[in-house]
Amino acid sequence: MRILHTADWHLGQKLYDRERFDEFQNFLDWLIDIIRKERVDVLIVAGDIFDVASPPQKALEQYYQFLAKLVKETPCNHAIIVGGNHDSTHSLNAPQELAKILQLHIVGGASENKEHDLIEIRNEKNELQAVVAAVPFLRDKDIRYNQVTLDNETRDRAIAEAIYNHYAQMAQIIRQRGYAEMNIPLIATGHLFAQGCSHHSEEGEENKAEKMIYSGNLGKVPATVFPSIFDYVALGHLHRSQMVGGKNHIRYSGSPLPLSFSERNDKKYVLLVDFEGKNLQSIASVDVPTSIYRKLIRITGTLQEVCNKIKNIDIETTFFPTLWAEVLVILQNPEPTAKQILEKALQENPRIESLSYKIELENRENTGGWVRKYADYDLREIHPQDVLLEICRQEGYSLEEYHNELLPLFNEIVEKIEEKN
Repeated sequence: MRILHTADWHLGQKLYDRERFDEFQNFLDWLIDIIRKERVDVLIVAGDIFDVASPPQKALEQYYQFLAKLVKETPCNHAIIVGGNHDSTHSLNAPQELAKILQLHIVGGASENKEHDLIEIRNEKNELQAVVAAVPFLRDKDIRYNQVTLDNETRDRAIAEAIYNHYAQMAQIIRQRGYAEMNIPLIATGHLFAQGCSHHSEEGEENKAEKMIYSGNLGKVPATVFPSIFDYVALGHLHRSQMVGGKNHIRYSGSPLPLSFSERNDKKYVLLVDFEGKNLQSIASVDVPTSIYRKLIRITGTLQEVCNKIKNIDIETTFFPTLWAEVLVILQNPEPTAKQILEKALQENPRIESLSYKIELENRENTGGWVRKYADYDLREIHPQDVLLEICRQEGYSLEEYHNELLPLFNEIVEKIEEKN
């Protein structure tokens, strides 16, 4: 049996204000090709199919069209799709009954009766091939841990214990039904944050798109929450492909596209998992081609350095003619024309689309309150007059002095600089 494990699609996601429907469509088309070429028997999607609980109509269309192609155009006999913390249980479960007829098993949220989330995988001869404990993201109401605790450590243990109990009960049902004695793979899914894993990029940057998903910014659980009865555990939530606690059979597939600039240099994969009976034969990482999504870059330096990098950037040839950039300019002193200089440099290189650019002063401690106020803003949202007003407030000038004396002189200076440029 061959299983394809993927997760964290985040269909409908925007990067800043930019739509990514074309990138997601490229991925879904590529995935259909891989499932067909690799003769995949079972597809597992371990949560966060969508980026938000109420995804845009276009994202829903892409999802349903993918499922239709999966049934019509591939040899894949079954799909297991579980909800993540970004997904709406109700929305994901909406076509559940129709999907079952097509061997598409959708578990948007945990069922009251855990037997309902235990899925038998059968072939065309109705022979049992595998059993999947389809565990989605477990919400507070599902694990029912005591949220009123004395400290964070106690609460962390309570969450881990509640999740452990959920998987233990699924394992108990498996044993009671006699599946454990059969020569078939026993598989579990999950959408959680496991201990011993990294939510940093390959270059060590923290991924802010991945969040602790239980109350109080807690929720890391140890690999021991997964009973040893399971031959493979397919996880979602962390966007970097990795093993859990050094255990080869407990895996995050990672997201198929970079979902933030911190992931810009991470390799993206789907996992092919092969079984012979209940014996795990191999796990192969299949590279998602970088050509199917836009290249993301981050440009940092002094104003001159950033402008030079923008001018001399060497873009790789991909499906997309432009790349997306985050720009950070570090100034030694306030520079009122930084915005104009940057915009001019970007206009001169149409291959680069700047999604965000920001300004910081090199030594924040000695720069006054205006830097603390504006350091994390997009420069396109800041006018020089706003900065002047903040400095005047810091220095104790009145609004009357600002409007009647300083602002007219300042505007004259700005106009002369703009005329010169």
